[in-house]
Amino acid sequence: MRILQLHNHHANKGGAMEVLAHESSLLKAAGHDVDEYTVAATEDLSLSSMRAGIKAIWNQQVASDLNRRIATLRPDVVHVHTPFPIMSPVVFRVAHKRGIPVVTTLHSYRYSCIAGTCWRDGHVCEDCIGKKLKLPGVRHQCYHDSAAASASLTLSLGAHRGLGTFHQHVSRYLTLTDFSRRLLIRDGFPADRITVKPNSVPDPGVPASRGSGERLVAFAGRLIDIKGVRTLLDAWARVPAGMKLVIAGDGPLRGLVEERAASDTSIEFVGWVDEDQVLDLMGQAEVVVVPSEWYEGLPLVILRSLAVGTPILVSNLDNCCEVVEADGVGWTFQVKDSHSLVEQLTRLVLEPSHAAALRNAARQSYERRYSPPVDLIRLERVYREVIEQT
Repeated sequence: MRILQLHNHHANKGGAMEVLAHESSLLKAAGHDVDEYTVAATEDLSLSSMRAGIKAIWNQQVASDLNRRIATLRPDVVHVHTPFPIMSPVVFRVAHKRGIPVVTTLHSYRYSCIAGTCWRDGHVCEDCIGKKLKLPGVRHQCYHDSAAASASLTLSLGAHRGLGTFHQHVSRYLTLTDFSRRLLIRDGFPADRITVKPNSVPDPGVPASRGSGERLVAFAGRLIDIKGVRTLLDAWARVPAGMKLVIAGDGPLRGLVEERAASDTSIEFVGWVDEDQVLDLMGQAEVVVVPSEWYEGLPLVILRSLAVGTPILVSNLDNCCEVVEADGVGWTFQVKDSHSLVEQLTRLVLEPSHAAALRNAARQSYERRYSPPVDLIRLERVYREVIEQT
């Protein structure tokens, strides 16, 4: 098959770019032809607010470029990873008009929430779910804390809903979890065009047995409030001695983490480390903590933890805890509740066998659901289906 991938870069590189590159490698290794068309991050284009706003609604330059690219490449399918903010949903209409089926992956909740997170002012927010026009997002300036930017993205979503772009010109929506699929349906998207397709991560190989050295709990991710960093630090101060908390990452809360690590010898901060180091840390840990406070899609940190056979401890928001519940590969605690997290961590400290018993299940879950061969089969199946239906 010939696949054309589309993506709008963002200033803060996240999982979407990593997934795009990973899927491209999988497809190429399987003998498919893959090409890529991307748009630079808004911050790199030096656009005025007005020009950026217009492009968010209908980017004519992108439409023309994509038309030429399709004419040259003649792809069998177009896979849009994210058209926001300024590539714009016009790409769906261009591909559809040329008779090319379009698949799009929902790496966030941007089609339903202009912030993309369903999170505002320190709590989960669903004010815009089910509304054709996301006016609460404009009122609260949810996109980049800007009224103009929020209005532009809201107009883009509203205009393309009204024009039928999302219902008539997209062949298949790919969500990362069942929860994300249900949320999209609640927001009015057609259920028969939504398929759950989790991401995958490269296989690090069958994990070696964990050493008998220092007992570790690991956290890896951006150091921001939405990731539950404060909740984790508050809980750790009340966990009995016996384990070390190792934190890998960087972000606005770095100073707070460094301060806690300086005053508590049971906390080690290693900063931002590469993927191999993260995998090594996870493999040596007894559990990886994911205390996210938002509807995070399917964090790659969870998939990497399962790949090295390490159980996970996650907040009980439906999106992440579904992974735990599906295969029994960890535990949950009440979101934003440090007391609840203390209870789970205390049990891990006092019962070393508690986590060890789940290591095989964690690795098996990865092999069955989140490994590259399984992901490739899922992706190829979706492509074949939409091509046959066109």
